[in-house]
Amino acid sequence: MGKIDFSVSETHTVLAPNWIGDTAMAAPFFASLRSNFPDSKIRVIVNPWVEGLVQNYPWVDEIIKLDKKSFWYLLKTFRFGKLKNKLSSDTFWLLPNSFRSALIGYLSSSKSRIGYSARFRKQLLTNPVFLSENKSQYLIDYYLELLVANGLNPVSRRISIEIRDDLLEVSKNTLEKLVDLSQGPLIGIHPGAFFGSSKTWKPKNFGLLAERLIDRENANVLIFGGPGEKELTEMVVKHSKDKALNFFGKDNLLILPGLLSMLDAFISGDTGPLHIASLVGTPTISIFGPTDPKLTAPRGSNNFYVYQNLDCSPCFKRVCPLHHHDCMEKITVLDVENKLKNIL
Repeated sequence: MGKIDFSVSETHTVLAPNWIGDTAMAAPFFASLRSNFPDSKIRVIVNPWVEGLVQNYPWVDEIIKLDKKSFWYLLKTFRFGKLKNKLSSDTFWLLPNSFRSALIGYLSSSKSRIGYSARFRKQLLTNPVFLSENKSQYLIDYYLELLVANGLNPVSRRISIEIRDDLLEVSKNTLEKLVDLSQGPLIGIHPGAFFGSSKTWKPKNFGLLAERLIDRENANVLIFGGPGEKELTEMVVKHSKDKALNFFGKDNLLILPGLLSMLDAFISGDTGPLHIASLVGTPTISIFGPTDPKLTAPRGSNNFYVYQNLDCSPCFKRVCPLHHHDCMEKITVLDVENKLKNIL
């Protein structure tokens, strides 16, 4: 691995993670990249579903949309050359660990291609970084290590983004149509998880929690949901005795950071909006079961998590392989309420 002469790196292309939460946790990487190269052009390749989040990142100059299906289509039809000119840069950074991501970097013909050497990718990279033996490495550190391994200094492991005025105004107007922002704490709940059923707490529990917060704290509680989660959000509202407000379909990823920034607290499982809430400085309570809070739970004095730490957890399975789901079933509404006492 030859040392890169970054003094001639005028353009940087970053292949962003595929998941919303991972992209939120990559924010310190983008901030650090901009800090190290204040005058360079930074382009980011994203899956279309995370574009709205990256549009909130002040460190990015250009966004290029490319999903898996489009990539393989361009490759099979020999049309990748048209995209190659847009992707080619002085330095190409790969945040995902897939072979496909390394192939995209290789086909871009960028001068320097930096990423982890896992999954037979080493030959496709000019500057492979070897994976740490630390299996409990925090995901933010995992991304920042790509910079450190190449002699660059991270800005901080904890950064926050300021919402653009126009997006903040849209967020405020959207909320004011449903709630009086001057009355009681405003709390968001996101009951779903795109990963799979193993990450989800019972809708009944979320509903009961919402009802208690409304009755005891005079809170306004909004139930958020992603694509395909309309029925789930309706179940939570029903279990709250119709006291919580269903926010499904009233947001999108572009204005979600602004919406979350206006909350007094946000409660969810280990899912994308959790990490966005933390990124905009909103206090969070996260409910962990099949995944490891040491790897991805938001950190900082205003972020708390509930975790049973069972022998079978973390298993990282989408569906409980033991068919009892104890890692989530054993977490009670009171467990979450006790964490909320640190915030409200």
